[in-house]
Amino acid sequence: MSRLTEPGWVKKLAALGLVGGLVAIVVVALTMFAGGFVEKVPVTVTAPRSGLVMDPDAKVKMRGVEVGRVKSIEETPEGATLTLDMQPNMLKYIPANAKVDIKSTTVFGAKYVNFVYPSDPSPEHLTAGSTVAADAVTVEFNTLFQHLSDVLQKLEPEKINATLGALSTALRGRGEQVGELLTAADDYLADINPSLPTLQRDFQAAAGVTNLYADVSPDLLQLVDDATAVSGTIVDEQVNLDALLLSVIGLSNTGETVLAENEQNLDTALDLLRPTTGLLDRYSPVLSCLILGLDKARPIAEAVEGGLQEGIALNAGFTYSQDPYTYPNSLPKVNATGGPNCVGLPDRVPNDPHAPFIVTDTATVPYVPNTQLKFNAPKVFQILLGDLYAGLAQP
Repeated sequence: MSRLTEPGWVKKLAALGLVGGLVAIVVVALTMFAGGFVEKVPVTVTAPRSGLVMDPDAKVKMRGVEVGRVKSIEETPEGATLTLDMQPNMLKYIPANAKVDIKSTTVFGAKYVNFVYPSDPSPEHLTAGSTVAADAVTVEFNTLFQHLSDVLQKLEPEKINATLGALSTALRGRGEQVGELLTAADDYLADINPSLPTLQRDFQAAAGVTNLYADVSPDLLQLVDDATAVSGTIVDEQVNLDALLLSVIGLSNTGETVLAENEQNLDTALDLLRPTTGLLDRYSPVLSCLILGLDKARPIAEAVEGGLQEGIALNAGFTYSQDPYTYPNSLPKVNATGGPNCVGLPDRVPNDPHAPFIVTDTATVPYVPNTQLKFNAPKVFQILLGDLYAGLAQP
């Protein structure tokens, strides 16, 4: 038997192996406890601040179940950025629209990241590399104490003491009055509470009104400036304005005298003008057509009356004369009706054989065309003088 197999060496090797095994078990246990054998995916959380007691390796929970750990914390000008190591098998249970709060178990307890399950969860779930914004960070006692310290540093203790002393002196012996004041205030608040919704609506409406005033304030200021200029002009021209007002007063007195003396004549004139103005009002469309038609015919008249030559261009000839005037057969007949009618004016079609026309009943006899033969044509004096010398024309 060699020395290596002696009982002393065997015991030492066995003890060394036992110690090594125990160390390996402890290392494996610690690694498993720290999550060294668990696959992790990163998720980023942005927050206004991380809190005073937020440390790396803090827990990440949802509904009380741990779903990851805080890997690192980085302070930024906008707040804090937390990098989370999330368990991949737990991401499918966290909706993509889940909110994040940074909370603590107690006032002095350590912080942890808490995913809040939304009331309307998204069908998609959180994925590796997602970024979620934290909605709220729990205020710890240290932060409250820091804020209180900042306030107390800005206050002078002697002034606070004087204020509290004056307050205690003012309230000493007035407990009953203070109680009555509080009771009356409670009654007032009870009466005011039902009107709070209306007051809130008034405040909202007042906000709109103030915004409107803010929008039109430049125009209002310009109006004030213009009014200032106008008032200055009135002051500078007050002498002329007084003269104008005196002239207007004199004119009104004169007009009153004239109208008073001629009241009956004006009334009569207006009564007489009423039928004429009524007729003009009825035929007002025709007047417009007539004026426009005359304006269109004006170039033709200008061409005839010296526009194309010196003098007036006429096409003269003899026409059959009418019968001599006899009474009462030749009295005019006023029997035209039909109302206002433009008869194609002002845009008549030249040489239109179907031009519109109006048949009026204003003649004593209807028009009869001349059907005499050219061999039995009247003499010249018959044409000129009508039937006055008809007997002289007999052969």
